[in-house]
Amino acid sequence: MALTVQSFMPSEFECAEVLREVRWAGGLRCLHCGSSRVVRRGWRGLYQRYCCKDCGGWFNDRTGTVLAYSKLPLSVWFFTAFQMQFKISVNELAETVKRPYNTMFRMVGRLRMNMYLTGSRNLGLRGIVELDEVYVTAGLKGKRGFRRRFRVRGLKRRGRGTYASDKPPILGVVERKGLVRLIPMADVAARTVLRHLIKTFEMKDLEALYSDDYPAYNALRSLIHHETVNHSLGEYARGKVHTNTVEAEFSVFRPWTAIFRGYSKEHTHLYTAHYNFLRNTRHLDRVQRTLAILNPTTQKS
Repeated sequence: MALTVQSFMPSEFECAEVLREVRWAGGLRCLHCGSSRVVRRGWRGLYQRYCCKDCGGWFNDRTGTVLAYSKLPLSVWFFTAFQMQFKISVNELAETVKRPYNTMFRMVGRLRMNMYLTGSRNLGLRGIVELDEVYVTAGLKGKRGFRRRFRVRGLKRRGRGTYASDKPPILGVVERKGLVRLIPMADVAARTVLRHLIKTFEMKDLEALYSDDYPAYNALRSLIHHETVNHSLGEYARGKVHTNTVEAEFSVFRPWTAIFRGYSKEHTHLYTAHYNFLRNTRHLDRVQRTLAILNPTTQKS
């Protein structure tokens, strides 16, 4: 028997059993109304079927997950989720599992969207938080039928990057002991920064917010204790006040994105969600992370 990647994959039965255990680890509840009055109603292939006594809704182990309606084997989903924890391109992944590139591209996209939807819930900031922005070069790569004038190479535009100029800014919000969140934005105007911070985070447990002296951050002083360092004057730290943690995070983010050889700015939120997930679940082992990628109820930041 020839040794293939399938030899290292769990069987379909094993994957379905693990999915069932993880999915209902907190108790079996109706996915339609939340009731606990749910009864088992036979099997459909490898998946248990359920019926709610209160609303009459039907569902199975895959309903409401990224695996719903997929015709691909569960083992391929598990293997893909496991591999997404490493620096691996979609092309390499497609060659490994012997599947078409477009199929794997859509699968990886759905898994990233799962991370984005799970991670977009409102989170509470705790302790000391650092704030800074980084700019990535991302146009409309891969967009069909797209026409525009050729860009002049080697010339740097003046001013800060924006989504419209194919250099979208990414706001970095990093707790010194905990949460990492990179947020793509259209620009770095004060109103845009405020809107994203207020929409995404709760600040009741926030001790202090540190950033550089970019004027857009001055509006934060009305919300929380805010101090800055002036990089233009050569000031990079003043006691506890610095942005070294968030800048170090950017130094990890840039090499991580290099493996993808560029991406469309329309998908920036998916790539940052992927990165946020990996950084915020680094305390988990590889198997736990794999299950968290597949099942949003197991992801914890």
